[in-house]
Amino acid sequence: MIALLILQKIAKKIEFWWGFWCFALSSWANFKAALWSLLTESIVATGRVCFEFRDEVTGTRRTEWSRNLVVTTGKNHIADQLSGQAQAQMGWMAIGTGATPAAAGDTALQSELSRKALTSIDQGTGENANQVIYVADWGVGEGTGAITEAGLFNLASAGVMLCRSVFAVKNKGESDSLTLTWYLTISS
Repeated sequence: MIALLILQKIAKKIEFWWGFWCFALSSWANFKAALWSLLTESIVATGRVCFEFRDEVTGTRRTEWSRNLVVTTGKNHIADQLSGQAQAQMGWMAIGTGATPAAAGDTALQSELSRKALTSIDQGTGENANQVIYVADWGVGEGTGAITEAGLFNLASAGVMLCRSVFAVKNKGESDSLTLTWYLTISS
């Protein structure tokens, strides 16, 4: 039985490659298009996070940026959403004080400090239509501390992590409010 399953898989791969090369070799233009597709077609999910701190007493603002890593569970979540499966969509951001570098296998922040529901989720427009923009807000007295990590999740606790970012200390004082804007870009 196992040998039959293996032979079926091999047959499907041969059928795919046979069809691919028949198309590719049917004309020079098709060959170039097929070769280019083999060399360049891939979908990549990347992100960056904007931290906007506002001191509500003095009115001063500061903005800082950080890159992130789309983790394996996040890539699986993207596939889940594209296939119409049942996972909840991203709805929460968390900040923390962990300093371990982000890794593909991460499923949680190292030391979560605070998690907030998203205030908005939008898709970019025009040439940025390949972006999803997530926003969450922390008010005065919420999530106060030396923040060194952030993550994007689909549940209020635990859940699937889409992205994790680890960065140099970003201090959120007692009188600071914080808006995190997470830009997730899907590109080739």
